[in-house]
Formats: sequence, C-alpha cells, structure tokens
Amino acid sequence: MKAMRLSLSGFLFEDRYISQSVTFPAFCGIAKSCGYDGVELRGTQVRPESPAHERGEILRIAQDNGLPITCLTARGLPASGPERDAFFHSYLDLCRDLGCHLLKIGSDTAWLHDAAEKAKDHGVTLATNNHVGGVLETVAGTRRTFTEISHSNFGLLYDALHLSVTGEDYLGCIPEFAGITRNLLIHSAREARPNEKVTLEKNGRRWTSPCLPDEPGVQDWPAVFRAFKQLNYDGLITVIENGWPGDQREHVARRCAEIIRQLWDEA
Repeated sequence: MKAMRLSLSGFLFEDRYISQSVTFPAFCGIAKSCGYDGVELRGTQVRPESPAHERGEILRIAQDNGLPITCLTARGLPASGPERDAFFHSYLDLCRDLGCHLLKIGSDTAWLHDAAEKAKDHGVTLATNNHVGGVLETVAGTRRTFTEISHSNFGLLYDALHLSVTGEDYLGCIPEFAGITRNLLIHSAREARPNEKVTLEKNGRRWTSPCLPDEPGVQDWPAVFRAFKQLNYDGLITVIENGWPGDQREHVARRCAEIIRQLWDEA
C-alpha cells in the first residue's frame, strides 16, 4: 500500500480571505485530533510581514502537535520588476523559518522557471494549481504551461474540482500529470438541482458547494485515488474545503480525514 501524507489547510476556517474563525493553537489541535499529518497555512495565519517571534511561536505550536507545515501560498505576488523578486525571496525566508518545503505561486512562465531554480537552492519546491479562469483550467493549458516552465523543481497542485467544472477529463489526464504532481487538492462540488444555491456557473453548467467528498454527484474521488495510487503517488493530499458554516467546520475536517483515508486504503 502506497503511503500518503494528509494535510489540512487553514482555508477551511477562513472567512472571506480576511480572518480565521479559530486561533492557531485551536486549528492545530483540531488537525491533530482528526489525524492529519500536517497543516497548510494561509495568509490569514502567517505572512512575510509576521515578525520573528510570531513565526517562532507558529512553528513551536505546529511542532508540539506533530504537524509539519506542508505548504504556503505566495498570494499577492507583484506582476514584475524588483518588487516581484523581493516578495518571492520574502516567502523563501518564511518557508525557511517554518520548515516548509512547498510554495504555491503563479506568474509568467519564464520567471517561474528561474524562480524554481532559485527555490531549489533553498530546499523549496514551487507549484501551481488548476483553477477555473486561469491558464491551468484545462488539460491543454496545464500541459502548455509546464512545457514552458520546464523545470523539475516546479510541480502541479492537481485540482479535480476545477478541472471537472471546466468540463475537462480530470481522470484521463492523471497518467500524464502524475509525475509532476506535488499535492492533490481535495474540495468537492456537484451540479446544482433546481432551486438550489448555485456557487459557480461554467460552460452552461451550474454547480453547488461545499460538499463532503462522499456526497453523491461530486468528483469521483475513488477513481482519482485509484489512478494516482496505481502510478505510485505517495505525496501530499490536502483538504482545502471552504465556505462551511462555522459550527460545522471541525466536523468537516474530521469527516474529510475519515473519508479520504478510507478511499485511499480501498484504492
């Protein structure tokens, strides 16, 4: 049986990209009690502006709970110029201080190639995710982007939800992309029923979320896991759910962990 590392993103407890609904010690306590192997941190939890004593306290709390910090996101990267380079290096410093080896980042492909080389010297892998409205919303766009970046230290954050919403063959592309995948992002949506809340419309289809990963009509997670497991994937799987009512979030964290581990074991 191939191993995997299950991580919980702070996105589950984030409100409107502004604040967290739980303290950092509570977040780590929830992740530990639910059986996660690590935590992905958001800009609402730590940023390059965070002073050294705050970084140290975050690292201490995570380590006390046995939770490596699995990924950070360089959100707000300037489009070009010296400011972009300085911002990038501030995130490399943050990764160093938190013992984090994966950084989500996006920019033009020529710059990302050079950034991947620089990050390699710092022991950090760069990666980007499939997302509706971006260059990686399609299989062809993903293929083209990675061909242009062409660096072994730049990987994919595979997102079945965003590929499926765009109408892409999110299962058929797995053999092509498994070798560059550094993280499987887990959040779920299904097509909306009449008179049901619609959270996204794309290509004439109406979707509703959030949903648990075992809800009928969501992405075919058993097939996703089977495909990656057969290709010897043994990396990160990260729950990035968002939009749940505050009083349901801890339950969602626990149920997602239970469902994912069961589906992985059965794959």
